[in-house]
Amino acid sequence: MPRRRDTENLQVGTTAPGWMVTYGDLMTQLLIFFVMMFALASAMNELQLIDLKKKMDEYIARENLTDSVSLEIDKRGLIISFHGRKMYDEGASEISPVALSAIKNLAAFVRSQPNEVRVEGHTDRDEVSKEYPSHWDLSVARASYVSKFLINEIYFPPNRISSSGYAEQKPYLDEKTREALLKRKADLLKTAKQQFLYETKKMLVRKIEEKFLKKKAELDRKYASKPNGKVIARLKAADYRAKITRKYDKIFEKIRSSDVFSKHSRNWTDSLAVAKLHPDEVEILGAKEIFIKAQYFKKLQKEIIDMANLTPSQRGRNRRVDLIVARISSAVKKGEIL
Repeated sequence: MPRRRDTENLQVGTTAPGWMVTYGDLMTQLLIFFVMMFALASAMNELQLIDLKKKMDEYIARENLTDSVSLEIDKRGLIISFHGRKMYDEGASEISPVALSAIKNLAAFVRSQPNEVRVEGHTDRDEVSKEYPSHWDLSVARASYVSKFLINEIYFPPNRISSSGYAEQKPYLDEKTREALLKRKADLLKTAKQQFLYETKKMLVRKIEEKFLKKKAELDRKYASKPNGKVIARLKAADYRAKITRKYDKIFEKIRSSDVFSKHSRNWTDSLAVAKLHPDEVEILGAKEIFIKAQYFKKLQKEIIDMANLTPSQRGRNRRVDLIVARISSAVKKGEIL
C-alpha cells in the first residue's frame, strides 16, 4: 500500500529570507501612510476653500456687493463670479472702476494661497459689440483684461493664472433654473433613447425579414414537388415568421429595459449583446448612437442658453467674468457634466 504524502511539508522553490517579511510589512505601512497623507491633503484643501469663501462672504456683505458678486464651491474649486450690468457695458471688455476695485480686493484673498486660478470670460446670448466680431472674441478679451489687471495691480504670480473665453456657452444658472434644466435634460435623454430604440427596432425587423425569406426559400424547395406544396410552404413560413417575431420582441424588451440608457455617458450598444447581431450591424447602430447623442447635446446646450437668458436680470448675470480657485487634488481632473 503506497504511503500518503504529507502535504504540509511540501515546498516549492527555495525558502524566502527572513528579512522579506519585514520588508513587505514596511512597504504596506508606507502605502497606507501615503494614502492617508493624500486624503488629509484633500480634506485640508476643502477646509481651506471653505475658510476662504467665508472671508470673502464677509467682505462682500460688508461692501454691499451681493448683487454683483457670488461665490460657490463645486468640483472645480471656489468660483468667484463677477456679474451684472454694473460690471460691464454691453459689448465692452473693460470693467468699470468700481468693479475693478472689488476684483482687486477679492483676488488679494487668493494671492496668498498656493492654488492656481483660472479667469473665464462670458457674454450674454444677445449681446452686441462694435469692437469684437463675435461673442468668443469678446469673452476672451474680458478674461485677458482681468488676468493682466491682476498681474499688474496686485502682482499675482503669472505662472498661477490662466484665462479663457466661453462666449454664451456657459451661462450662470441659479438653483431654480438648474432644477428646471435637470427635468428638461431627463426629457431630452428619454427622447434620445426612443430614437436609438427606434433604429434598433428597424434593425431587428430587418433581421426577422432576412431570416423569414431564407426559411421561405427552403420551404418552397422542400414542398415544391408535393400536392398543395405551395399552400403548405406558405403556412409553415407564416408560422416561422410568427415564431421569430415573438423571439425578437422579447429580445427588444430586454434591450429597452437595459440600464445602459439611464445615462448618456454609457455605451448604449452594450444593450445589443442579447440580440447577437453581426458586428457590422452593431457598428451601424453605434454610428447612429453617436449621431443621436450629438443631437441630444445640441438640444440640451440650446435649452441651457435659452433658459439662462429669459429675463433682463439673467442676461445681466451672464455678462460676467469668473475667477476659479482650483482645487489642489485629483478632483480638479474630473469633468463636470451638466
